[in-house]
Formats: sequence, structure tokens, C-alpha cells
Amino acid sequence: MRKTFTLAFLMGIFGLFTTNLFAQEDASIDPADIRYWIGEGEKEVVFIVNWNEPDTALAWGYRFSEEAVTVEAVMDAIAEADSRFDYQAASGWLSDITFNDGNLDLALAGSWWMFNVNGSTAMDLYTNITVGDGDWIKWGDESCGVLIDPENYFYVWEKEVAAVYPLADEAMIDFSEILYWVGEGEHELVFAVNWAEPNRCLAWGYRFDGDFVILKDVMDKIADADGRFNYVPGAWGVDDITYDDGDLHLALAGMWWLFNVNGMMGMVGYDQQELVDGDFIKWGDESCATEIAEWTYVWTQEVEPVSVYTGMDENSNVSFAVYPNPAFNETFVILENSGLNVVSVYDIQGRLVSSQSFVALAGEQARLSLENLNGGVYFVSVKSENAVSTAKLVVK
Repeated sequence: MRKTFTLAFLMGIFGLFTTNLFAQEDASIDPADIRYWIGEGEKEVVFIVNWNEPDTALAWGYRFSEEAVTVEAVMDAIAEADSRFDYQAASGWLSDITFNDGNLDLALAGSWWMFNVNGSTAMDLYTNITVGDGDWIKWGDESCGVLIDPENYFYVWEKEVAAVYPLADEAMIDFSEILYWVGEGEHELVFAVNWAEPNRCLAWGYRFDGDFVILKDVMDKIADADGRFNYVPGAWGVDDITYDDGDLHLALAGMWWLFNVNGMMGMVGYDQQELVDGDFIKWGDESCATEIAEWTYVWTQEVEPVSVYTGMDENSNVSFAVYPNPAFNETFVILENSGLNVVSVYDIQGRLVSSQSFVALAGEQARLSLENLNGGVYFVSVKSENAVSTAKLVVK
């Protein structure tokens, strides 16, 4: 009786063991969590590789338009787009898959390698197997996998899958291309801002003496010298940075803003960040940035040098005043020059709110209704046939 009990007990344990073993599943990732998509089209697959030494699983996304694509086509597209990724193959068999970003140096290390499609072992060469919309592919190495079906060499890889970040470089500009330099001294740096809606990046040059200068001082000096540029300090940094030259009405539009120094995110406040000769500083908005690592962003928009500032009203026949300012339900624009004037109102993101045309005599006023506007900062632009001038309006 005791022997029978022991045998039954062992069989029960074996049953639990085998049940748990075959219940193991290949780790995957939600397509919504993929950060780097390659290709174009309405259909999507996820491509994953599980390496060992160290045990690491990384994922890319691939988009396409065809009904199905081969695993080989997916891998070739990723290898072409992402220089960190590569693979070696001959006669339909892979000998290695590698990833090297300067920190991680990964390669498959076992004696042979296999791949799963949607968690099941692929039964043909990667050059022949096709995948469709919603599928996911994972290559792995048996040395870091779990063998759940020895007869069919069925492995799963349980390592949590991490999304690969896109490969991108911060857009720069050569110092020799800068047109407008503020300040004097033997040292030089470049200050740039990348805006969204529209996506534009503008740059100034700044000259100084001494070993270093604080970023806030650079911004203050540029704001003092260039009437087109301004910024709004906030409790946690900068609430907004604006540029208005009568044609461009730019403002940062995201939830929060940050700056890079020489392509690396600033780690202290802008009122503490020290800058030295040769530095490149860029403020940006995450809505027009590429996240290349957690909390690390770059802006790839081409950098344009701003023109030399000569004054918004210089050589202009347009002159006007806005009152009251701040205003509530209405304000008035006093046109001090005769002729046809187009009076336009833009919001802080540069979007046109209203536009009216007036044929005015000197001293006449144009009434602007503000009843439909939310409280905030706006720009009033008065444009004649050959000139334009802009003023800031605060609506309460």
C-alpha cells in the first residue's frame, strides 16, 4: 500500500511538472509598445531576437502592404534601416544574428538556431516562411531557451522583450553657416530651437569671453537683441519659447520641453547649465522629436540659421498700437498709417484665429472681438502691401 501510494504520488508530481512545462509560453510584446517601425503599409508584424550572454530580447516593428511577406524580407529591411542589426546566412540557414549599439554587443552563441512564428516553431527555412498582418517572429538560441517538446525541438524564450529605440542623430549646423551672432568675445556657441506645428528649427550664434556661460544668460541676451524671439520661464523650467517674424508664428506645443547639449539631454536646469566654447544647444518639444532611449530625445529637423534682426518695423510703413492689452472681450488696433491693412490674430501655436481687412486713415482704429477666444497669449499682425508688423496680445 505504501509503495502504491509512493508511485501514485510520483506520477502526480510528474504530471504537474509536465503540465507546467508545456504551459510555458514564448514571451512577446504588444505592437503598441514597439518604438521603431520600419517600412510602410497598413499591415504590421513584430520581429524579435532573443540573445544570450547576456540574456536579452529586442523587438522591432515592420509595416507592409502585401498580403504576406517572407521572414527574410522582414530581416533584410530591418538590417538595411538599422545599422546596429545584422545577420549571417548561407543556403537558407542562419549562422548568427548580431546587434551592437556601442553598449550592447549581442550574438547568438549556440550551435544552432531556430525561430518561432506566433509562439510555434517554424517548420521551414526563413527564406520560405511567410507572415501576415498581426504575426510575430522570434529568433532564439537553444542555450537560453526552454525545451518543451524534445521530439520536435520546440523551444520557447521567456526573457521579457524590450522595444528597440530608433536610430537617429541630432540635426546640427556648422558654425560657419550662422548668420546672426549675438554678443562679443573669442568663444562661440550655437543656440537652436526646434518647434512643432510647423516643424521648424532655427539657430542663432552667441559669442562670449570667459571659461563658460549659463544657458539662461544666452537666452536672455538673444531675447534682448532679437525682438522676434522670446521665452516664458516656468516653475519647472521653461513654459514656452516663441518666435514671430510676421510670417512665422512659432511656439512649443507639447506637454513639456527639454534641451540637449551637443546631442545629449541636459541634466540640470537651464538656469544652471554651463556652456563652453564650441557647444551646440537645442531646445525642443517631444512631439516633434525621436526618442532614442528612455527620456532621451533628438530632433532631426534640418537646422536653419535665422536672418540678421534689423527690427520688425524697420523700413516699414506699418505702425500700430493695441489697447487695452491685456484685454477681455474686445480690443482695438490703432492704425497710425493710411492704406489697406490686413489685421490677423494668431494663437500661441501660430494658427490663424481671425483676419480682417481695413482701408484706414491715419489714427483710425479697428475693433477686434475676443469673445470666442480662450484666455492666453496671441499675436496681432498688421500687414500692408510691402511690410508687416506684429505685437503680442494677452487675453484674460
